[in-house]
Amino acid sequence: MEDKIKFGFYALVIIILQSILKIAGVLLTGSLSFLSETVDTLTDILFVSILLYSLYRSKKPPDYDHMYGHFKFDPIGALVQGIILMSLYVFLIINAFQSFIERTYNVINADFGIIILIISFSINFVFSRLLISQGKKKASLVLQLQGINLFQDSMRVIIVIISLIFALFGIIFLDPIFSIILSIWIIYGAFKITKEGIKDLSDINPVSMVLIEEIRTKIFNLEHVNGVHELKIRASGRYLYLNIYLAVEDHISIVHAYEITKSIRSMAKKYFSTYEVECIIEMNPLGSERSEGEKLINLIHSILSGYPEIIDFKDLNLFTYEEKTFLSVIIILDETLSLKEAHKVSSNFELKLKTQALNLSRIITHIEGQSLTHSTPIEFIKCETTAQEKLKEITRLIEGVLRAHRQVRGYHALEFWSAGNHCILEIHVFFNGSRNISEVHKYITELEHEILMLKIEDLEEIILHSEPIEDQDEGIIF
Repeated sequence: MEDKIKFGFYALVIIILQSILKIAGVLLTGSLSFLSETVDTLTDILFVSILLYSLYRSKKPPDYDHMYGHFKFDPIGALVQGIILMSLYVFLIINAFQSFIERTYNVINADFGIIILIISFSINFVFSRLLISQGKKKASLVLQLQGINLFQDSMRVIIVIISLIFALFGIIFLDPIFSIILSIWIIYGAFKITKEGIKDLSDINPVSMVLIEEIRTKIFNLEHVNGVHELKIRASGRYLYLNIYLAVEDHISIVHAYEITKSIRSMAKKYFSTYEVECIIEMNPLGSERSEGEKLINLIHSILSGYPEIIDFKDLNLFTYEEKTFLSVIIILDETLSLKEAHKVSSNFELKLKTQALNLSRIITHIEGQSLTHSTPIEFIKCETTAQEKLKEITRLIEGVLRAHRQVRGYHALEFWSAGNHCILEIHVFFNGSRNISEVHKYITELEHEILMLKIEDLEEIILHSEPIEDQDEGIIF
């Protein structure tokens, strides 16, 4: 069983035992101070019930409704107990004043009451110190509050014992006076714990501005870190949450990112050793603040580390069409690969890129077998549809060119877009999958040249994809 809950059950047993003893004492002595003490002890049964419920809920793991866990039930329980305790003792002060003024107090069988209170004091004193110690050790406000409550009970028992000793000699007016003094003391202790509960619930920052700036500087000085945009800290109970948003160098590897994260977590444990620290670290490359094209360049660079067959890439273009975004990019592959092997690499690369660039509706990759320099990526191009009659005529002309080449085995997905005052043609062309990609690239270049010779109106850009004929189940086969 969890230690906190175990001590909570111990407290419940102790309080039930105390209640039985004190009810017997009230019946034997008729003492007003003894009655007040007994009412308070009976109220403690409610407190311990709140304690056990708070501890049980605070230890439950995160779920759908409480995704950050349930540990705030602990300070909520402390807050409720503190409010009840302060309210109760305000009432007891009022009652003691009224009894003193009206002289309604009386004490009998004081000797029996003293014996019962000595037993109660011994139990309360030992167990209250244990609860306070465990509450500090486990960082539990409700355990501390319950321990303080039992300790105050034991102190109040001394006051009641003194009152009963005086009662043995016929001096009974001190009973309500000592009750008032003790009640004020208990209200002060309950107020301090209630204040701590409010601090926990309000996610207060326990760290000084000087220390925050020191941490920020050390993080900024880490390798590959270019800026610390945001550093937020909040604490609740024994947990401390550190939220950090970093600007890092473009194209850093996963290993570098891991080293940054590990350094920050190690730093947090050193600075906040008394807390259980939860670090939330977000890294953004500097390129994320630039154009969409540059964002994708950074992303592609990071993905290419997992594809050794891809030597380079070039001519990244973004198109928008009916509120959808398309990416076109040329990837440079090892020229010793066959078209079938190159197409498999290209397809896997497209799939990986699509899972990380969710804003892209479609990714179009072109395969080349030689390394070329990058051209500057253009911004978004707004595309519009082409009239059906014109598209049919263009399809007829393009198919004539394709059929004239015996290496071409067919095609599919012919599309023709208008973008401003120029047009873009895209088509997927089938070849034998065993052909070398450099050879296929040569055929693609020839096709592009012949299509341009058709003098199609406003045609300025041609996007030809080479695909293996094997396993094709759509399009036109020659």
